Amino acid sequence: MDSTVIDTLVCTCRVPIIALLRKRGVFHNFVFAVSCMLTFCSTVRALSNPVNSPGGKSSVICNHKFFVDSRSDVLNLLNHPLQLQLATGDLPLGSFRRLVRDRAVILEGLQAASTSAGTPMDEEMSRHASESLKWLEHAENSGKTIVVPGIACYNCGGEHLNIDCPEDNHEATPSAHALKSVLQTHGLAGATALLRAYSFACSRALEVALTNKCNTVYHGWLEEHATRWSALASTYEEQLGENDSDSVSYTICLSMFYNWIDSEAATTGIRLEDDGSTMSSMLEDIEHLEPGYAAQRDKHQSFVADITGVATKEAKKNEAAAKVNA
Repeated sequence: MDSTVIDTLVCTCRVPIIALLRKRGVFHNFVFAVSCMLTFCSTVRALSNPVNSPGGKSSVICNHKFFVDSRSDVLNLLNHPLQLQLATGDLPLGSFRRLVRDRAVILEGLQAASTSAGTPMDEEMSRHASESLKWLEHAENSGKTIVVPGIACYNCGGEHLNIDCPEDNHEATPSAHALKSVLQTHGLAGATALLRAYSFACSRALEVALTNKCNTVYHGWLEEHATRWSALASTYEEQLGENDSDSVSYTICLSMFYNWIDSEAATTGIRLEDDGSTMSSMLEDIEHLEPGYAAQRDKHQSFVADITGVATKEAKKNEAAAKVNA
């Protein structure tokens, strides 16, 4: 609801409320009058803002057809194990470093894709170096480390996994370069898809993380994308049509972005380990806010084998048991 309409409603209803109070001889009760007005204003504004609508179910922060049609893909992204670990603070530092490094390449793709919009990504590009440094410093100061006692890196001999070696960890991943290339090809529709979907996923993840009092170590990353990328997406959506070719570009780029997330999760060996009350509560909160994902969740329970091999051993044990019972 437009703010002008809200203000009109407030002003229109203010006079009848005061008249009623006078008629009943309780005009002196200023507190009661103020309470009535605040309740009314809060109700109107809540109904005007789907994010705060009653019941907590507000799946639409964007009404653009492409975003609405991509709901299932967006829910997959929101509930992805890597995204959830960013929210809980459980993501390994090595993985976060790769995300930050890849982000610079993805920004280049977004910049190339959005040149026709008249609002290029120049400011986001210039912010990346300083913001990423803050994110990494905060993570390290919060106790995150790549050190794994008892592990010797093949490359440098340090106590960390090979994939986290500082001496061999300077180039962006192939999946990030692939995403950049696809964004450059598909233009504004592709950039809008990525900006809207990920800002939405970060906003929701941050919301449930704060509700469940999760570790805030990576919340700077979530806040940056939830706010700044959402604003950019809104700008681009105003210029984006709804033709078939743009729809295809939107879908392709969203799929490639999900592929990038998947690739990093597979590299790190991230799994969704729902073994604690916090994660269970977060998943329930997400389902309450954005209903419809729970029926698909099993495919992420066994997303990839964890680096300790526990998941692989469990799968083999289950397979053997199935053969015995056959």
